[in-house]
Amino acid sequence: MNLSEYIKWLKKEWAKVGVILSIYLFVMLFVFVRKYDFVVFVLLLQTPLYMLHQSEEYIFPGGFGKFFNTKIFNLETEDKPLDENFIFYVNVILIWIVLPIFGLLSMLNYSLGLWLPYFSLFAGVAHVALALKAKKLYNPGLLVSLFINIPIGLWSIFYIFEQGLIDNVFLNIHFVIGLAVNAILPVMGAILFRNYQKN
Repeated sequence: MNLSEYIKWLKKEWAKVGVILSIYLFVMLFVFVRKYDFVVFVLLLQTPLYMLHQSEEYIFPGGFGKFFNTKIFNLETEDKPLDENFIFYVNVILIWIVLPIFGLLSMLNYSLGLWLPYFSLFAGVAHVALALKAKKLYNPGLLVSLFINIPIGLWSIFYIFEQGLIDNVFLNIHFVIGLAVNAILPVMGAILFRNYQKN
């Protein structure tokens, strides 16, 4: 398998790879990092938790792209404009690369990763907002949002507050960064939708 074939395969199977990767990360975090530094553990934990979120969006039951195209964009096409390429690059770059990098940077300075629980929290809240907008009781990713991302995100935020790493639970720069990173996604979606309408 050459590089182009591997990338083509990964674009289709990345979410399944993410499930395996999340299990590996959970083991590493609980066995090694938790004892080393619990704050770093909490911040790095957001990555495999979000990988579970991705598994609901794109595997069990999957269909988030179809949901977004048909229920949010109100289009008849199920695989455009939110297509395989957009979904792959956004999810892999943001969740597989950006989140763990800032989690690891928190080993040098906690403040570099304190936005991660806010990101997880707001990503979960976004799925609740999507359900309300689409007037649907369910959308792919909602269950993990309600039972993992939101509660563990909140627990993480209150934990770092109790450790004195933030002065206020919601009035701080990390809140703003977590919200802003989440806000990038609908902005990108709006640009994608506008470009699709022009074609």
